[in-house]
Amino acid sequence: MPVVALLEEAAFNGHPFQVGTIFVHSANPIGAETVVRVLTRWGYRVRRATA
Repeated sequence: MPVVALLEEAAFNGHPFQVGTIFVHSANPIGAETVVRVLTRWGYRVRRATA
């Protein structure tokens, strides 16, 4: 979550990181969905990887 917060803050300040697709891989389905939702909201391309 610290990395998600950093990405979110940068986007909020108008300077989002120029990254490709962010892949979220987690054993915690609720946590993974939270990460996907937050980053998508700020315009990042996000895909959830499933095990």
